[in-house]
Amino acid sequence: MRSDVHIITDPKVAKLFADETRRRILKVLSHHELSATDLAKRLEKNHSSIVHHLNMLLDAGLIEITRNEQVRNMIQPYYSSISHEFHVSYRINEVLEEDPDYSAWTEGYLQRLLLGLEQYNIDLPEDERDKVKELLRQCHLYLKRAYEERLIKWTENRDVGRYPSRVIARIMSDVQLSASEEYWEILRELREILNKYSGAPWDVE
Repeated sequence: MRSDVHIITDPKVAKLFADETRRRILKVLSHHELSATDLAKRLEKNHSSIVHHLNMLLDAGLIEITRNEQVRNMIQPYYSSISHEFHVSYRINEVLEEDPDYSAWTEGYLQRLLLGLEQYNIDLPEDERDKVKELLRQCHLYLKRAYEERLIKWTENRDVGRYPSRVIARIMSDVQLSASEEYWEILRELREILNKYSGAPWDVE
């Protein structure tokens, strides 16, 4: 039975997520049980390349063979991920930054966060973008830590509904982070910049 979330604490395993194809394979296998042939067709990739990635994910313990099926004169294995969701621990972030592939993936993610600000009509000048990106990076790490520590405390899978679960998770993260003056200072600095370059202040009165 798949777990809901699997926390990755091994840097070598975490580095596997730097590859887009492996991320796509894990996402698909978190919902479906598929063979290498099925995956190759779905992802429009070469079969031998998919097999190579599957073997790496198998060795890392992120996927498993769920069954084997006889196809003509060959045995065709079917795969599934061990979890619905994978979370790379904040504890190994410094180690991962030394890997060029992983750091490039992280940089791309931060750029997308920066781009996401435009959805809120925030037009940052070039000389502020690096500063804001760094603030977003720090916020992201704090949220990752809160998420991971919340998972450790989570003990029972009650069906309360997706939306209430998201709301209470957000509240619990705020409770955890409320004790960190450094986190709130990061938010205050970020809010000042956002207020400067958006049409409305980011404050709740």
